[in-house]
Amino acid sequence: MNIYNWLPDNARKMPEKVCLRYKDQEITFAELYSLTSALGTSLRKAGIKRGDHITLVLPNIPEFVISYMGIIGIGAVVTPVNPSFTSRELGHILIDSDSKAIIIEEGDIGTYQEIQDQYPQDIVITIGEEGNFSQWVTGEGEGIIEDMDEDDTAVMIYSSGLTGFPMGAMLTQKNLDHNSDLVRICLNGDNTDTTLTLIPCFHSFSASANLLSMLRLGGTAYLMKKLDFKELHHALTQGGITLICAVPTLFYGLLYHPEMQDIDYTRTKALIAGGSALSIDIFNEFKQRFHTEIRQGYGITEASPVCAANNVHVKNKPESIGPCVPGVEAKVVDDDGNTLAAGETGEILFKGPNIMKGYYKKPKETEEVLKDGWLYTGDLGYMDEEGYIYITGYKKDMIITSGFNVYCQEVINVLNSIPGVKDSAVSGIPDLMRGAIIKAYVVVGDPDLTENEVKKKARKMLASYKTPRKVIFVESIPRDSNGRVLIGELDKQQ
Repeated sequence: MNIYNWLPDNARKMPEKVCLRYKDQEITFAELYSLTSALGTSLRKAGIKRGDHITLVLPNIPEFVISYMGIIGIGAVVTPVNPSFTSRELGHILIDSDSKAIIIEEGDIGTYQEIQDQYPQDIVITIGEEGNFSQWVTGEGEGIIEDMDEDDTAVMIYSSGLTGFPMGAMLTQKNLDHNSDLVRICLNGDNTDTTLTLIPCFHSFSASANLLSMLRLGGTAYLMKKLDFKELHHALTQGGITLICAVPTLFYGLLYHPEMQDIDYTRTKALIAGGSALSIDIFNEFKQRFHTEIRQGYGITEASPVCAANNVHVKNKPESIGPCVPGVEAKVVDDDGNTLAAGETGEILFKGPNIMKGYYKKPKETEEVLKDGWLYTGDLGYMDEEGYIYITGYKKDMIITSGFNVYCQEVINVLNSIPGVKDSAVSGIPDLMRGAIIKAYVVVGDPDLTENEVKKKARKMLASYKTPRKVIFVESIPRDSNGRVLIGELDKQQ
C-alpha cells in the first residue's frame, strides 16, 4: 500500500477538481499529481531511495503538500519541522533523523546555513523567488509510486521527549491511512468538503484532519500560511469552508476578534477543537453567540494523532474529549498497570491502528511508552460510564501552549546552559487564549544578568512558543526527596 495512490486515483476520477486553495491560487488533483510525480522523479534521480529521510521545513503553502506527497510517493520518509525552530533545534533533528535532504523557504535558509557545516545535507531545495524548487518539479514524472508495506514509516514527527531532546515518532502507512479516514467516519466528510487548513501541517493534527483527509476523499484544503483575520474572514465567508479543525486559540480569536462577528457557522458540518483543553467558557459563549457547538477531541503525535472525539454521531459532552474514534480502544490504569473502573483517575492508554511504530533509534524510550500494543500517553484522566474520556492533568512534566506540547526539561536544559544561570525550573500559567504560558524561575550567579537577557538568550535556542514569557529570579529551587520541584514553595519567594 501507499497513501500516495490517492492522488492518481483522484486525478483520474476528477482531474479538474480543486484540491488546494492558497490565496488566489488553485491547484487541481491533476496538477498536484503531475507536480508530485515530477518532484519524486527528480529526487530519485538525485539519489534519494526508499526509506531515506527528508526534512521538510515549510509552512502551509502548496509546496509543502507537493513535497510531502512526492516524498511519500517514492517510499521516502517525510520529517516535517516547525519553520520557527532555531538552528539548535533544527540541527538536532537533522543529525538524529539521518536526514539526506532539506526543503526550506528562502526566508528561513539562514537557520540552516548557521549549522550546515555541522549537518550538511546531500540535497538542499529552496522555495522563493530565487529558490530552486521549480527546477525539481519541471518535466514529466516517471511513475513514482513505490509499493510499501503497511508498517513502513511514511512520516516521522519529532515529539519533545522527557529527556529534553525530541524523538522521532515513526508514523506508518497504516497509521496515516486510519487517521485520514476519520473525517469521513466521524464528521460525514466527503468530496464536497473544504477544510480550513490554518493549523500548520507540520503538526500531526492538521496533517491528518485537514490535509490528508481531503486528498483522500477528493475534497479541498484551504491553506493559510499564517493567521490573518482579514484573510480568515474571506475564507469563512467566501471560501466554501465546511469543516474547521483547529486549536482552542483559534476559537478564542473567532469569538473575540472584531472582524469575526458576522460569520455564520451553521453552514459548517463540524467545528473540532484539539491540541489542548477547550475552555468551557469559550464553548458556552461560542454556542450562545453563534448557535453552534464546538466539539472537543484528543490527539497525540505518537497516535497519528487522533484517538478520541465528540464526533457528530454521539452526544456532545463539552468538558470531555469524547469517546474513542472507531478502531481505537482506551483504558485507564493505575501506577501498577491495573485497569481502573469508570470514574477512577489514572493514566490514559490507547491501542489501535493509529499507534506509531516507535521512536527512531530509541528502543528503550519506545519500550517505556509502548507495552503490549498500548500507548502510555502520560495524560491523566478518567472514563465515565458511557466511555467518554476526561483529561484531568499530566503525568509527564509538560506544558501545552497554543496547542503545542512543551516538555519542561528541554526548556530547563536551555536555561541552565546560559552563562550565569546556576539552576532553573519552569511551570505553566493558565491563559484563556493560549491555554498556558511558560514561566521560568531562575537562580543566577551573575549579578549583572537581567531577566530580559535570560529571555533573549533562551529565544536564540528555543522556538518562540517554548521560550518563557515570564522570568522570575529566585534564591533557590526547592525540591522534594524525589527531586521534583515544589512550585508552591517557589511562588512564596516572589
